[in-house]
Formats: sequence, structure tokens, C-alpha cells
Amino acid sequence: MSKKYKEKVKLTVLIDRNIYEQLIKVAPIIYGEGKYRGAISYVVEEALKHYLAPRLHAQIPANPPGRIRLIYSQVIEKIKEIQHYDFKPDEIPEKILDLAIAEVRGGDPRTIAKWKRQLQRFGLIKPIGGAYPNRIFELL
Repeated sequence: MSKKYKEKVKLTVLIDRNIYEQLIKVAPIIYGEGKYRGAISYVVEEALKHYLAPRLHAQIPANPPGRIRLIYSQVIEKIKEIQHYDFKPDEIPEKILDLAIAEVRGGDPRTIAKWKRQLQRFGLIKPIGGAYPNRIFELL
């Protein structure tokens, strides 16, 4: 048995059938056409590395201070008002987030940027895609 194989562990998980079928189709393409042995393991391992990398190094304080929580709840209420929602959305465009922060804390671009940094630092919002100024933020 090779040293590399000894460092591996078996992982058994249940995933959606559609995801599994996509994995079966794409694994040989990514790993190399005609090389099926280890292709699925390789693709899953790479996907997990990419998923875990930003999360392993994030040091998010367990509980945000009361002031930060208060501002966050005010921003959420303003987002609901702007979007005409009765509920907190899971994701919002950055433009809506900026507008809500501007209405709660002030419209200076430095103030908006500061509060986005603070809310991200405490794990209350997270950018999930796109490029400035068209990013999408997840509201946690």
C-alpha cells in the first residue's frame, strides 16, 4: 500500500441524485478522460478544499456586541421595508444593502463600507458572488 493511500479516509455521505449524476459525468473530464479510478474521490476532495478554505481561516467572534446586533437588526428591518417583504430575505443585492445601511447609519461611502466590514467581521453578512458593486450578500 502506498503512503498516499494510507493518508486517505473513507467518507460515506448521502447526496442528491442529480448532484451525483453530474459528478459522475464531470469527474472523468476533470480528472482525465479514460482515467476513472479515483476520479470521483479527486473531484470531491478538490471541491471540499475550495469550500473549506475560506471558512477555516475566518475567525468570527461567537457573539457580536449588542451595538452591532442592534445596527444589524435595524438594517434588516430597512431591507424588509425597501423590498416590501414581511420576512428577512436570505440574500440581497449589494445595492439594497448599501441603501439600507445608508438609511440607518448615514450615506457617506466610508460609513457604508465600515458597516459592511463590521457586519462581515461578526459573521452577520457574507458576500456570496459577483463583483463590486453587483455582489450578492447572504444575510445570516
